[in-house]
Amino acid sequence: MNRIFISLTIILVIIFPSVIFPQSAPITIDAIFDDWTSNLTTVSDAPESISGVDLLEMQVSNDEYFLFIRIKTNIEFDLLDNLMPQGICLYFDTDNNENTGLHLNAGYGAELAIKFNERYADYYVNPNSKVTFSDFSFRASPTITSDEFEIAIKRDAVPDGIHPLFSSSTIKILLINEENNDSLPNGGTVFKYTFDETPVQAFTPTNIVKEDTNNIRILVYNTLADGLTKSARLPHFENIITVLNPDIIGFSESRNTDAQKVKVLLDDWLPIDNSDGWFVHKKIDGDLITASRWEIVQDWNTLSRQFPTLIDLPETYHTDLLFTNAHLKCCSGDILRQEEVDEYIAFILDAKSEGGIITLPNETPFVYGGDLNLVGYAQQLSTLLTGNIQNTSTYGEGGQPDWDNTDVTAPICIQTDKRMDYTWRYDNSSYPPGKLDFIIYSDAVMNAQKSFVLQTEVMPQHRLQLYGLNQNNTGIASDHFPVVTDFSINASDGILHQKMLKHSIYPNPASTKINISFNNAGRHLITITDLYGRNVFSDEMLSKQSSIDIKILTAGVYFITIIAEDGSKENHKLIKL
Repeated sequence: MNRIFISLTIILVIIFPSVIFPQSAPITIDAIFDDWTSNLTTVSDAPESISGVDLLEMQVSNDEYFLFIRIKTNIEFDLLDNLMPQGICLYFDTDNNENTGLHLNAGYGAELAIKFNERYADYYVNPNSKVTFSDFSFRASPTITSDEFEIAIKRDAVPDGIHPLFSSSTIKILLINEENNDSLPNGGTVFKYTFDETPVQAFTPTNIVKEDTNNIRILVYNTLADGLTKSARLPHFENIITVLNPDIIGFSESRNTDAQKVKVLLDDWLPIDNSDGWFVHKKIDGDLITASRWEIVQDWNTLSRQFPTLIDLPETYHTDLLFTNAHLKCCSGDILRQEEVDEYIAFILDAKSEGGIITLPNETPFVYGGDLNLVGYAQQLSTLLTGNIQNTSTYGEGGQPDWDNTDVTAPICIQTDKRMDYTWRYDNSSYPPGKLDFIIYSDAVMNAQKSFVLQTEVMPQHRLQLYGLNQNNTGIASDHFPVVTDFSINASDGILHQKMLKHSIYPNPASTKINISFNNAGRHLITITDLYGRNVFSDEMLSKQSSIDIKILTAGVYFITIIAEDGSKENHKLIKL
């Protein structure tokens, strides 16, 4: 009886969505689901006593370019592989005609059938054909196991090159797990969605230029089969790296690339006003090359597929920086990847304590980044963030890795010109684009001021001209895109910056208003940025105590920068409830 009631409710929501709320929404495909609000078209099912993956909820939305789907299940699984048994398929009746396409449940005639773990789709038009994910610009996140996924499909796709995918403004959608015959919606219910042409909030592109020269820009970049040795690709690398203008670079997939050759390239592309030029070290018997504007005073070659280096930052930072360049085991190598991240966490915990193979001064900032190949179990990312070692007999009990004994952070990182988080794309692969490259950092002593992925192929012409980029730069250079984060350093003489702040912000966390008390009177410039590096508030304040209304900000983490008349600057983290 309860299921009948749920199904009837679904029909009402699907038939009349636009009467209640707009169904278009600015969805970002980034495995962060807070943009999927409760007012969007939704079909739900109560948990059932079945084996395997139980389909619980599906939501649908769109913008001008994409149809968006969110799937929620009872357990974590791998959407695009069969790590645990699942036969989840997504069917679309794209012409809203049950008499065309593949006949399924009553009311459905599917033109498109996506078979996730087989990584292809059947296109049931005349003639029927098998099509690839790239044929209809299929995008999905995350690439690791989860109980929640979000998907995007191009609205103007022509999968077979002849027949447009969406020939009707109203479509029907059916989700089936063929492993246990669970479906969403359940049999007898038709799930309809009508594209909503209500304009969504325009996407704000990221300014590629580093806005504060005191920030440290770190770039991680898989060069694809020694790309820095390929003469046809070198001009594209040069253009990209020159525009990004990083301070520290982690190159991977550079096994046959000579470190001295990389130094010559960087000294030519980004000359440094000193007698040494760029400092470049390569992991012994590996594919990892780390380059820095500042001296690399020590490196460690003992970790598998990971290359820690200690970088001597200028005196103004009052600290060194530990940067670990990584290229973890690819593809189905979950066991080896877990071993590798366990080994790294053991290394970091050793660095935080006296003795062992490494001892860092208290609160030395550390960053970990590169092509992490996270395409299997989510535990590997969880270990990197939380320090939860799996092989404790070899690597110890683990522990929270940051200096304040908390988790470390992977900043939100999406493309500069698109609401997508993927960092790898190869359209001839059966896999769709995915997020494989990460930057992770110790947020107790440093802040990520801006983080982004650069894909020139999706940038409009005026943006390319603004930065001097070419449309095909990133696509020719590599199948991975450059990933960038700008960091400010909070550590000062081994004391957590948060413990010696001159100004105070309270309450924090806060939901409606924050108060700022300045240590001294005078003019102060206040700037608040979100995790994407976008300014959400900026103003000058003269009184010794001021308030800021934050009700309009969405819940999440923000960074407050206070610049006094004398040029001194402080960074604070704000949690908006």
